[in-house]
This record gives sequence, C-alpha cells and structure tokens, in this order.
Amino acid sequence: MFHLFKLFSQDLIKYLAVLIWGLFSIIYIIENGAVLNAELIEKYQYYFIIGASIILIERTIYFLKYHRFILLPYSLSLYNRVADEQKESKIFLDKFKKYDKKTNTYFFKNRLAIDKKMYIDSKDKIIHLLGYEDKNEVEFEIKAHNKKEIAIRLYKLPLKFNWHIELLKDKKIYLGHSKNGAYFLPLENLTSCITVGESGAGKSNFLNMIIFSLLHNFNYIDKLDFIDLKGVELSRYKLNNTSFTDNLEQVDKLLEELKNEMNNRFAQMKEKGDLIYQGKYRICLIDEIGTIATHYDKKLKEQIFNNLIEIGQKGRASKVLLLIFSQKIDSTNIPTNVLTNLQGSFLLRTSSQFNINNSIGLQEEIEEITRTRVQDFPKGRIIFKDGLTSEKILLQTPYLSQDIQNSMIKYFRSWINK
Repeated sequence: MFHLFKLFSQDLIKYLAVLIWGLFSIIYIIENGAVLNAELIEKYQYYFIIGASIILIERTIYFLKYHRFILLPYSLSLYNRVADEQKESKIFLDKFKKYDKKTNTYFFKNRLAIDKKMYIDSKDKIIHLLGYEDKNEVEFEIKAHNKKEIAIRLYKLPLKFNWHIELLKDKKIYLGHSKNGAYFLPLENLTSCITVGESGAGKSNFLNMIIFSLLHNFNYIDKLDFIDLKGVELSRYKLNNTSFTDNLEQVDKLLEELKNEMNNRFAQMKEKGDLIYQGKYRICLIDEIGTIATHYDKKLKEQIFNNLIEIGQKGRASKVLLLIFSQKIDSTNIPTNVLTNLQGSFLLRTSSQFNINNSIGLQEEIEEITRTRVQDFPKGRIIFKDGLTSEKILLQTPYLSQDIQNSMIKYFRSWINK
C-alpha cells in the first residue's frame, strides 16, 4: 500500500505541475505578458482549484480501479538495470501503461527495455495478484508491443462444448475456438500439415471435424483420399469422389497417383503461366502414419516416404495436399524429411518433448500463448501453427458425439452421392 501511495503522490504532482504550467502560460498570453502577482493569482485561483479538483478525482479513480496492475511490477520486482560510465547501477522499474477492456489486455512498459521472459516466468503469480479466483481456467498470452512494451492478454477458452452444423462455412475450415471465438481457416490458406497427440487427447475427434468442413466444401474439392492402416474409422466415408485405403501396397499406388497428378497440374500451370493451380483441390488424409514405418518391406516404405516428401514440397501450388495424423512423430515413426516439408501443424496433449519441438518449436514460443503445459492440456486443446505465416494460435475443439458423426455422414451421403 505504501508503494501505491508513493506512486499516486508522484503521479499527482506530475499532473498538477502540468496544470500550473499550462495555466501560467494562458494567463501570460491573456494578460499580455504581465508579471504574475497576487492580484492575478486571486483572479484566476478558481480555475486552478477546479482544474486541480478534476485531476485529483480522475487520478484517484484511476489508481483505485487499476491498483493491482500499477503495483504488479513492484510486487514481482519487474525491472531492468543499467550501469553508467562510473559503473553505478540504475534501476528502471516497469510501469503499467493502459488497459484494453475490449480484449482484456494489459500493457506494461520500461523506459530502458522490457524483459518478456520475466513476465512469462511469473505468469501464475500475475494471475494470482490480479485476483482471478478461477485461475485454473484463465489462459495467458504475452506479446511484444511497440518499442519497450509488452501486452498481456488474459482470456478463457471453453473446456466443453458441442459441435453444431452452423460451424460449417463456405470456403472455410473450422479449427476450433480461439481467444476471439470460432476460428475459421480460409480453404485457400490450407497447407499440408501434421497433427500429433497422444491417445485420448482428442485427435480422432479433431480428424472427423476437419473432414466435415472438407465435405461441406466438396464443390471445391476434386477428390478426397483416406488412408487408415490401423482402424476402420475413415472407411465410413464411402462417398462419390472419395477413396479409402487400408493396405500398404495400395497406399504406394495412391501416393504415386497423387504425385503424377501433381506433376500434371504443374505442367498445366507452366503452360498457362499460373503460379497457383486454378482447379479444384485433391486432399489426402492419412491416419496413424507411424504404422507405415513398422512394415517389413524397406523398399516399399522408402518409396512411400519419398512420394510424401515430394508431395509435401510442391503440393500446395498444385492444390494437392496431405493432412497427416499421428501419435508420435519421432524419426522411428516418420522421417524428418517428411516432417520438414509439411508446412502447418496441430499439437494436442502429449508428454513427448520430441513431438512438441518438431511440431510447434521452442518451449518459449508455447509459453507465450498458454500457461498450461502441453502434457496437461485438456482433451481437444490444440496449438495450431499456420503453414503460411507460422503464427501460433491456441484453440479448443468441440465434442463430436458418435450420434452426431453418424447423422452427419448420412447427411453428406444424401447429397454427395446423388
């Protein structure tokens, strides 16, 4: 409380000094340069009293309203230090700058430089000091803002909610709910990507949700190819202009076909002078790609992975895309060269640091957008790395019940198979 009173006094003195200087300047102009004397002071004293009263009331309300944020740098010792030529240290404490009510974002600055990592390391303490009772549900995002400033945004993602048909949009893929509500990726921005998460993290739920958005946009898709070597889940999508493969030899043939179509499209693009193929998409979804690596035929595996690498490298311009799903993405399950050529990624709950590093990146990048450890993610919580911009977005996906899945498959079958 002492620090708050000290800051309030310093702030009030600064504002009053500006008021006095301003009034004296106005008086000097009005009185044609007359020397300030007791008579002039008495004449204009009420302007000073009114101005000072307004400042006192406004500053008091401001400090009462934002006292938690103003005290935060003091409470957590958030400062920067610099040594002058005499090697004497000077400390510059961070200061609360403003609050954006619309986005629930707090801005802090330091006149020297601001240390973002100190805020990241103190994120749980920050939430506690700001008085959030249900702090386990509060998410934390910290970004650099302007020069020598940071922006802290606190928000909540829904933990449990049901999928509904209104989430299907034309030319858009619904990926879940972000800090700003429902998050839709434009179909034209879809890239080849990897989705990784341990069993029970919500990967299967997410896979079906993506398929629903793709089927809703089937007018813009030439063909959907489903590869599922471990189960029968994707075999349910027996629709016109789709294929299902659960045999490794057939997978090899399918990927060879995809590569040839990609090259044919490139030939058409070259002939027409196009940078992007102007026709429809062809998208291949592969569930549990790690099963391929366990096959005994080395030559067959090598052919498959080489085709995946080539399609991943060149597929986006020709609109031939790969959407790959796996529980593990270490080198024993999927070659590194395949991973590096998949532009986008989706990370669900996993205890594997290898999964985290090879899908999203450094731990520090994750800590900037969430205060929850990846291994503690609730079911359906996802970090999406945009394949075009590399932006990382925290998402929560809805629940898709078995009844909804079955009814939606019947719905798509009724109009796609006409």
